[in-house]
Amino acid sequence: MPAEKYTEAYLTEQLPAEIKEQLRADGLSPARRPSYEYLNAKGFSTRGLNKAVQRHFGEEMTLHEHLVELGFGVRLDDEWPTQHPETLSLLNGFRESRRDRKKNSGETIETIESALRKVLRISQRLHNTDNLLLYARFDSEQEKFKRNKQIEAILDEIHEELSGGAAGNYTRYFGKFYEYVSLRTPTDYNPVAAVDHQYSHEYTSRDVQRLTDEQQRALWRTVQQLPERKSLCKDVDGLVKRHGLERWRVYMMLLLLLGLSVGPRSKEYVRMDCRNHWHTGDDAYIEFPIRKNQPGEVPVLTHPDFLKAYREFMEVVEDDWNGKPFPSDTSASGSVTPATLNNWLRALCKEAGLQLEDGDYPTLQNLRQSWHSAYKEVLRNNKVQLKIVAEEAGTEDEDQVDASYTPTEEERKTIRELACEDFQDNLPLDELPDIMADALDEVRQPAGSQANLTDF
Repeated sequence: MPAEKYTEAYLTEQLPAEIKEQLRADGLSPARRPSYEYLNAKGFSTRGLNKAVQRHFGEEMTLHEHLVELGFGVRLDDEWPTQHPETLSLLNGFRESRRDRKKNSGETIETIESALRKVLRISQRLHNTDNLLLYARFDSEQEKFKRNKQIEAILDEIHEELSGGAAGNYTRYFGKFYEYVSLRTPTDYNPVAAVDHQYSHEYTSRDVQRLTDEQQRALWRTVQQLPERKSLCKDVDGLVKRHGLERWRVYMMLLLLLGLSVGPRSKEYVRMDCRNHWHTGDDAYIEFPIRKNQPGEVPVLTHPDFLKAYREFMEVVEDDWNGKPFPSDTSASGSVTPATLNNWLRALCKEAGLQLEDGDYPTLQNLRQSWHSAYKEVLRNNKVQLKIVAEEAGTEDEDQVDASYTPTEEERKTIRELACEDFQDNLPLDELPDIMADALDEVRQPAGSQANLTDF
């Protein structure tokens, strides 16, 4: 087996030394945090380095954040690469708004600046303009279509050059810039929002807000109470008319259980196969065979019995079920898209009267962040137990268990036992929804009895 190219020692010792040497050779401050564009131009593979950083320091860590931790980050100036007065003024205003109103950290402000500087450079190279307002205005439908293609070309470059998390962050801040612009000068639309749905990316920003325990409980209570509510908000009412109240309610119970106790990435809801990837025995876990670092096995931290019952329910009620947790016969993947799932979650949040601090509605990424934060907290609070498990499993130390997405059977079991009570408090479930119980009664229960959660 070939030796690993980017070892932990290389990333923490040799890499910063090489970068500083290159910066000095170019007459730059060795404390300056280099852009991805600069590193690639100097022969560093940011894609490979990103993967190595996530492999050694956790999947939420990016190369950008790793360099900041190593002490890089002093910029020589605050200039934007544009001479267009309106663009320049709005870029400065956007940065100040994020710093003063959103209270973004200095690290986040640096990411925003890097994102918009890259956008400006790509715009100048591809479209020969440094006027970002150009893309948000059009005089005809044909001109609008032209703007869409121009923005697509910029985003294509970003996704080609950067890893998934960094590309997602850069795209998000590009779109947020136009949200800010639309409040201060006439625009016809947000060009990033118009085309962004075509891209699959993850946001790794530390700004992603987790849901509090009370917010999680509020969403769960709302799902449980849907059949008893006399009236529903417009968005939920429309979904209920399309899917049926009980069926959509079951979908949303599954969505919350997966999002808050397993934490899939958005695209993993689509890739997931209930027959092959859900392991619902005593050692319950979900397998994620396609991940940017390596395959993963994540313990199911609450109600694996519901997942087992859901799978059997779908076999009963869905003719020719394709095994997807949220099947669709109108999409190429055979699954409801992440965008649709986010719309469903938004509708439920409206029904629950729940919004994030910035006024946005939670997304699948917020559910994942909630799971990730709670999961890590459980591990931090149970270092002694994890150390024992690590020793029994032959693992070097408990930190490997902490960071690992492929824990052994014993590790998964211990993690689930430690986390189960914490997670089930927010998502209490004593019995199956009626639509599931009734369907399963017909195929697997003796006459006069009723299917319940303990049967699974």
